[in-house]
Amino acid sequence: MKYKIIVGHPLENTSSQQISDLIMETFNEVDRIYNKWNPNSELSQLNKQKADIKTPLSPALHRLLKETDAIVLLSEGRFDPTIEPLQQLWYKHAQNGSIPNDAEIDAIAPAIGWNNIHFDESGFHKDHDLTQMDLGGIAKGLCIDLFIERLKDLSYRNCYVEWGGEIRASGQHPEGRPWTIFISALSNENPDEAIDTLYLNDHAIATSGDYLQNWSIKLPDENGKHSIVTYFHIFDPKTLKPLEASHESIASASILAESCAMADGIATAVMLFGNVAEAEEWLQRVQKQFPGISYWLSSRKIMKNQRYTL
Repeated sequence: MKYKIIVGHPLENTSSQQISDLIMETFNEVDRIYNKWNPNSELSQLNKQKADIKTPLSPALHRLLKETDAIVLLSEGRFDPTIEPLQQLWYKHAQNGSIPNDAEIDAIAPAIGWNNIHFDESGFHKDHDLTQMDLGGIAKGLCIDLFIERLKDLSYRNCYVEWGGEIRASGQHPEGRPWTIFISALSNENPDEAIDTLYLNDHAIATSGDYLQNWSIKLPDENGKHSIVTYFHIFDPKTLKPLEASHESIASASILAESCAMADGIATAVMLFGNVAEAEEWLQRVQKQFPGISYWLSSRKIMKNQRYTL
């Protein structure tokens, strides 16, 4: 996945090497701790762990679990990383053009739920052997936050970091102007037709959508005929199914917040609402707790955006 890091300061050779080392060290840390695809990562070890066995946590993973816990609570359980066993089951079936049966779902249902996870400064344990976490809905945002924080620690105050569409910026562009980005309309990269243009200064933005990671399956209907159902990569911990793309469903959610981890988690949670109106009602409640948050929501039926001036 492509990334872009711009440091808006004149750099000597030693400074460039220092920043290159910081980038590699941070990516290696993310892989070593949070990457579920790395079988040796700290997260993977927790996922393999049996129930009721307490294991020490690194300070870094403890920090991310605390941030995750806050998003789970804020989202009223919609954002729930313990859907990992569910994802594995559905993706296995997707490769064969099928969907899981009720017995397969029932077998893993008790393992799904953030209430199965327990952690504090002294360690981590879980209530069910099959409980596993996928922190991908927030870890990328955290990684971007780490880049900005660590560059600031090196006295680089004017920075822009983008990874897989998630962005955080600090200070100013090298030309002495704000960092400028645009929120594109669905399937339209033309900035002249963007939903909005933003001028970022010490803010982050994350986008979640149904149009990049999805798959379609032909399923029989009640009349014995077949219809095409399109699922996408976000799973509902309540229905135990992946979300379906439709005319009414949210196609894209962009969230602006002070941290990219928070923006990332909220953007994912928003996708779990049935339509734009329901999501907007929740987001307005969130804004009462976090006034700095703003949002832009799109569906294929309507487009909703709220301009945010910095």
